[in-house]
Amino acid sequence: MEILKTYIRCIISIDEEELTEIIAAFYYKTIKKDACLLKAGQFCDAYYFVERGALRISTTIDEKAFTSWFAFENYFFTETESYVNTCRSRFSIQAIEESVICSISRKKMDRFLQKSLAWNEFIRKNQEQAFIKLQDVVLSFQVQTATDRYENLFNHPEFLQKVRQKDLASMLGVTPFSLSRLRSKK
Repeated sequence: MEILKTYIRCIISIDEEELTEIIAAFYYKTIKKDACLLKAGQFCDAYYFVERGALRISTTIDEKAFTSWFAFENYFFTETESYVNTCRSRFSIQAIEESVICSISRKKMDRFLQKSLAWNEFIRKNQEQAFIKLQDVVLSFQVQTATDRYENLFNHPEFLQKVRQKDLASMLGVTPFSLSRLRSKK
C-alpha cells in the first residue's frame, strides 16, 4: 500500500485521511508469470496499479499477436476503450513476470470521482500523461527509423531487461530478425 500511496502523493497533494480511504478501496492480487489480468473479449471494469512486476498489453489480429505496450512498476492504467465504452476488450493484459497489482473497481472509482477533487485531479493528470505517451509513440512511428525507436529504449532499461525479444520486436513494429540485427549493431 505504501508504494501506491507514494505514487499518488507524487502526482497530487491530498489529505492523509482522504488518501487512506481511497487506498482502502483497492484490492491486491498476485499474478503469476504468463497469467492474464484481462483476456481479450472480457470487460475491463477496473483501474490497475503495478506495484511490482511487469505486464504485456497485446491483441491478436488474423491469428497474429501484436504487442501494444508494457506496464511496469509504478504504472497506473486501464484498458481504456473497454473501460470507457463498457465494451469487450480487444486487448489481453498478461504478466511477463510474477506481478503484484492493485485494482480499484469502476464502482469505487466513480464514487471517489464524485466526491473527491483531489482524486479527479489525480485521474486527470494520469490520463494527460498517458495521452502524451501515446502521442510520442505515434510520432515515433511517423518520423523515426526502427533503429531510432530501438535506441530510445535505452532510456527505459526495463524494456530491455524484462521483455522477451519477440514481444519487443512486435511493439517496435519490426520482425524478431530485424530486432536481432539492430541489437547486434549496439
